[in-house]
Amino acid sequence: MRYEPDLIRAHPPAGSLMENTYRRLKREIIELVRAPGTSFSEQEVAKVFGLSKTPVREALARLHRDGLVRPLARAGYVVSTVTLGDATDLSDLRSLLQSQAAALCAERGLSEPDGRRLAELGVDTEEDQLGGPGFEDRFRANYEFESIIANGSGNRRLAAASIGVFDELERIARLSILLDPSMPAERIRERQAIVEAIAERNPAAAREAMQRRTASARREIIGALAASRSVTHAEIAVP
Repeated sequence: MRYEPDLIRAHPPAGSLMENTYRRLKREIIELVRAPGTSFSEQEVAKVFGLSKTPVREALARLHRDGLVRPLARAGYVVSTVTLGDATDLSDLRSLLQSQAAALCAERGLSEPDGRRLAELGVDTEEDQLGGPGFEDRFRANYEFESIIANGSGNRRLAAASIGVFDELERIARLSILLDPSMPAERIRERQAIVEAIAERNPAAAREAMQRRTASARREIIGALAASRSVTHAEIAVP
């Protein structure tokens, strides 16, 4: 079985009303169409989607379990906020999982198609900018790059856990890129170092290269979020 992030997954044909409503709302939240802290009601969603309240209510209950929305007493729902704590925890977990995945991937070796595709994805000619007109394509390419490595580990549980973290990180990553779309030039070299280490079947080098890459990503995500006005103007309480 191959695990893929929600962003690049080939989704099956339309399912139940609840399933379709759930996915549509989830993507709106992750893609920041419904921004963190935005409140809304079942009635509003039902009206916009042209549905009855039942599938909307079921979809919102599922999104609540996912941690993406919170119910408000007699006032609908609010999109869960993004916190530095969540961003830090997820970034650290990503580093642990993907560093191990990269090492195992190098140890096992990739199939020829996966190795070729990983090398293609390791090149980016617009290395100074993450945002811009081609953002969605580049964002998907980045997730595909990580997905190949996670699956290439040969460990199903590790791959599933890695992909789960990427799904949770997507909204945070989008927000951080919106706040600061720049990308240091060395980030592309970090990606290429991973490709080279895996191609050379060097687990130690692959682990180290992935650790550098994930450390850079963590630094950029936390830096962008910490510099946002909502954080810099927050009141600091006495512990």
